[in-house]
This record gives sequence, structure tokens and C-alpha cells, in this order.
Amino acid sequence: MASGAKSRQDPTGMAEQDRMAAKTRAKAVAATAIDPFSAYFSVGEAIAALLHPHAEVVLHDLRTGRIVRIWNSFTDRQAGDLSHLAGAKDLFPENESILGPYEKALPSLGRTKSITAGLRGPDGELIGFLCTNLDVSVIDNAIAVMQAFASPELKRPDPLYKTDLQARVDYLVRDFSIKMNKPIDNLTRQERVELIGAIDQDGLFQARNAVKHVSRAMKISRASVYNLLAAVNRSESDGEGERPAPASGRSAAAARIAAGQAQQEKKPRKAAAR
Repeated sequence: MASGAKSRQDPTGMAEQDRMAAKTRAKAVAATAIDPFSAYFSVGEAIAALLHPHAEVVLHDLRTGRIVRIWNSFTDRQAGDLSHLAGAKDLFPENESILGPYEKALPSLGRTKSITAGLRGPDGELIGFLCTNLDVSVIDNAIAVMQAFASPELKRPDPLYKTDLQARVDYLVRDFSIKMNKPIDNLTRQERVELIGAIDQDGLFQARNAVKHVSRAMKISRASVYNLLAAVNRSESDGEGERPAPASGRSAAAARIAAGQAQQEKKPRKAAAR
């Protein structure tokens, strides 16, 4: 009998739950009708909490021209103050739901990154804005600090690097790579000849072990450096192109290096002839 009574009460209980749920929904609809922005309060609060203290969230009522709610205010604005958004409603695209992100500046702050969501009523009319203003001045300051640390005060301390052959070669190779806008490994043969010519023009081949340093910086073999030097000398002897006056002893040093390589290449052939 007890189980039968319980089964008879279940439909009544379910019906009561349905009525309570319907009543709750009706209250929510009624509240929205009275205050259409109440549904967005939790959204604004959540955004402000997630990005605190770097974001300000403002809910505007375009019908009254006043602020409905504001979270984490960057200024002295508060709910009930004028929005100062005259004409904004007419400028908001009808086929868009959001505007931005866009740059903005707030009093006493640096640059901000902002975005605006358009809020529409049941009939599709634009009734409000939910605006989020993200303070990015902290990021701007961090970038400025990093740039200050990364950028040298002097372009290059000549008295120091001119005594370091490897550093001088590395600088010339790096600068040429930047000029060509490609990695040093991807230079064409003609570009390598041009680079060797620039190194030669700087008089670096007069130094001891220059070929070793150049081959390491250019990521090629020493034999390739010799061949490229020979190509530079042939180009000069044939009168191809105009180059600035060479550094003292530069051409003689390069010629000796190229000639020495040529002699090295001839020795095996003479030995074979014997």
C-alpha cells in the first residue's frame, strides 16, 4: 500500500517541480523585461575577475545614456554616471556583434586595448554596450625595458673589435647576410665572391690564419675560400666593376694567398708527371 501511495504521489511531485521551474523561468523573464542588462552582470564580473587588475569592464545603457555597472574602474566613474557615448549607437554596424579590438587611452593610464560588444533587445534594437578596456601599458613598459637591454649604446667599439680578427670577420659576414636578407648558407657563388671581396677590401687577409677564420664564419671549406679569392682577383684583373681603393698591402696579400693555393694545386700534377 505504501509503495502504491508513493507511486501515486510521484506524478504530483514531478508536476510540482515543473511548476517551480516554470515559475523560476517566469521570474527571470520578468526581471529581464524590467532590467534587460541583469543577464550580463555575471559576464562583466567574470571578465573583470579574470583580468584583474589590468581590465576595466563597463556596461552602458544606450537608452538612458548612463553607465549601468562598472567593474575594476580605472577612473572615478561609477554606475549612474553619463556614458558620453552620444552618436555611438548610430556608428555601430548593424551586421556586427562586436567592435574591435581597438586602441584607446584613458586618463592617468597609458595605452589600452579595448573591445565593445553590442547588446540588443528582443526586437533586435541596440540597447547597450559591454566594453572591456585592457591596460597594456605594463606590456609596453616591459617591451621598452627589453629593448633597452638588447640595444647596445654604441654600434661597435672599434678600438676593441679591430684587434680581434675573428670578431671583425664575424661582423662583416653577419652584416653582409643582413644586407642580402638571407642566411649565410644560402648565398649564391656570386654573392660569396662579393663577400670575399669585401673582406679582402678590409685588409683582413693580411692577418695570419685569416683564411681559417673566414671559412669558419662563412661555413665553407678553406679550399672554397681560396677559390673565391682567385675569382675576386680574376674579376679585378679583367676590370669587372669599380671598387674603392684597396687597403695598404691588401691586393698583394690576397694575391699571395691565391698564388700559394695555385702552387699547392700544381704540385700533385708535377709529381704525377715524374
